[in-house]
Amino acid sequence: MIPQMEKDGDDMKKIIAISAGHDATKKADILIRKRIRYLNYGLLGLATILKHNGNLDVVVYQADSYSVEELFAIIEDSGINLLYDCECFLLSIPSYYSMSWSVRFCRAAKQRYNKPIIVGGRWVVDNHVEWVKDQLIYADTIIEGFGERKLAEYFRFRDWESIPDGKTKCFDWFDYQLLYDYHKYQPCIEVSRGCGSGCQFCADKDNKRLRNKPVKTILSELDKLDSFYGDYSVYFEAPHFVFEREWTQRLCNSLQSRKRQVLWRCTSRVETVPLDMIEVMSMSGLKVLDIGLESASHQQLINMHKTKDPKKYLSMAEKLLLTCAKYNVWVKFNLLLYAGETIKTIDETIKWLVERKELIKDVSVSSLVYYYNMDSILELQHFGASIPGGESVAENGFVNLNLSEQIDRETASQIALEIPKLIANQRDFYDIKSISYFEPGYTYSEFLSDLALCNRSELPFTVDLGD
Repeated sequence: MIPQMEKDGDDMKKIIAISAGHDATKKADILIRKRIRYLNYGLLGLATILKHNGNLDVVVYQADSYSVEELFAIIEDSGINLLYDCECFLLSIPSYYSMSWSVRFCRAAKQRYNKPIIVGGRWVVDNHVEWVKDQLIYADTIIEGFGERKLAEYFRFRDWESIPDGKTKCFDWFDYQLLYDYHKYQPCIEVSRGCGSGCQFCADKDNKRLRNKPVKTILSELDKLDSFYGDYSVYFEAPHFVFEREWTQRLCNSLQSRKRQVLWRCTSRVETVPLDMIEVMSMSGLKVLDIGLESASHQQLINMHKTKDPKKYLSMAEKLLLTCAKYNVWVKFNLLLYAGETIKTIDETIKWLVERKELIKDVSVSSLVYYYNMDSILELQHFGASIPGGESVAENGFVNLNLSEQIDRETASQIALEIPKLIANQRDFYDIKSISYFEPGYTYSEFLSDLALCNRSELPFTVDLGD
């Protein structure tokens, strides 16, 4: 426990909440990606609870691609004297790609300001607290699991036990005005948590899905967003957005009846999108469906436990594409190059995609990464995957795998970059990212100016000079 928040005169000292930056990512570090803002809504949700349930003074900063020193400068330039105004740091680690950045941050923050450092980040911390402690030797407290109630207890809320546990309830809302430069981030609304579908590669595969939260709560959140955002789109956040039929109908009816309609997107699965509701969802503002197709190779779909009937699965995917095209909903497929990939399996996926190119707005392709908190690697090795020589998952928290004897990690990385170029051009990429990812107000003209400064070989799309 820490003492009650100290005060200097009438000013309560601040909790500085930080979403860790990153040194390495799964994507090429190109200029236009710096215009993409991935909101750490989990941290913002916790900050909202600290502010509005605990009456604490909290400010949120996202490090994004900034260095530790650049972030300190941003905080100081925003008017906060970290030596005198800061009570403690709350550091959220969104992925293993942020661990090395977090190590440097904790060292610098402790040595320079000597404030308590509280660390969380469920995907990184859960079940591996000792490993995180070994990495972050300057951190004072490591919080495992959902942080809502644990932070309420830590900061001595009078009614901390009444704060819902994160396993049972989503965030009611996000106070975006707690986020520094919030206008650079397109907002989102958390709709559900968990998935439990059992896909072998997914960190959420065993976490039970919560039912979608009440439509009236979502409408209240949209009303708040209308009050301080200009043009915006919204991401309805859920690891697996399940279209509960009555709930979806109520949501769509309510969205259509609002004075201000906003475009929205969500992430779902091929087999759970109700095709007979695409029209009404489109009329309510649905513009993008992010679909975890993962592969079009029958063998790979079985290997990753995506489906037991690949033929039926891919038929459903095609029907989804046709229906979405009819009602002007863009589909972006997420693909995963998985353990056991061969030239043959990759060709099968490419052939399926190219044959349906006109129906697909974009694809995002990743190669399998083995993370420190994943299940045993034995099944992946059984399919032919291996850890490259000299690599250690215990050291970095992750390692990019060789997928098979035919497809090593370098080859997989290049394939992951080339497949999207077969489907999308620069307009497709801009369009799909303009919904919930690019900074609000980032125009196509600005995008083209940034594009002119990029190395085309690193771009995940083709460049059409005639556009």
